Amino acid sequence: MTTPVKAKNIEVSFGANQVLRDVSMVAETGEAVAVVGANGAGKTTLIKVLAGVLEPSAGGVTFGGDELQKMKRRQIARRVAVVPQGAPQVFSYHLLDFVLMGYHARTARFSMPSTDQIDGARRALASLELGDLEESPVSHLSGGELQRALMARAMVASVPLWLLDEPTASLDMRHQVALLEQVRCHVDGGGAAVAILHDLALIHRFFDRVLVLHEGVFLADGAPDEVLVPEIVSQIFAVPMQRGEVEGKVVWVVA
Repeated sequence: MTTPVKAKNIEVSFGANQVLRDVSMVAETGEAVAVVGANGAGKTTLIKVLAGVLEPSAGGVTFGGDELQKMKRRQIARRVAVVPQGAPQVFSYHLLDFVLMGYHARTARFSMPSTDQIDGARRALASLELGDLEESPVSHLSGGELQRALMARAMVASVPLWLLDEPTASLDMRHQVALLEQVRCHVDGGGAAVAILHDLALIHRFFDRVLVLHEGVFLADGAPDEVLVPEIVSQIFAVPMQRGEVEGKVVWVVA
């Protein structure tokens, strides 16, 4: 089993505020890893460090044994695709062109997309129910549509590691499941994924392992059914939580 990403002894501070403290983690090939924690726990900061857009004050990240800090942005883009939290788009690219940008790290600069690339982008859009919008400006998309567009762009990148920052936050339940099915397909096909999620029930359904981040440190690391227990979940969210089952699927409610 290979290790697409490994972080060791990561520390990040913003002024006097230490956001991550001695954080270490790995994501293996064929593994979907969820990161859980309250707002301000350091989850997005961790994703930014893993993506190479934020340099830690201590520690380091490796991709398949190669040091992230020694890699150029184009090299990083051939290893990892990032699905950030959706934000309004200033430029009115057509949706199809926006998704085609996912190929940029593997194509020559200023080259036109190939027929195969266009077909691949259209398949990604169709799988997320966006095929009818390919000519729409991304600046006109709803929040949920934009989130799925960002996912489609990651899907065409053909990279081993996906980093997803709350990818389901703007989606209705049907599209949450559809998006996470794509994550599962990527992982089962030999990729790896690290995703920030707040819906604990979806983590039980789609993820192999969960990291619980609390006040800048990992409180727990393991299989969802072992780690996501009422004592830990209640502690990190500062509200009493109870776990149950409905037709064999895990559900969480405020106690």
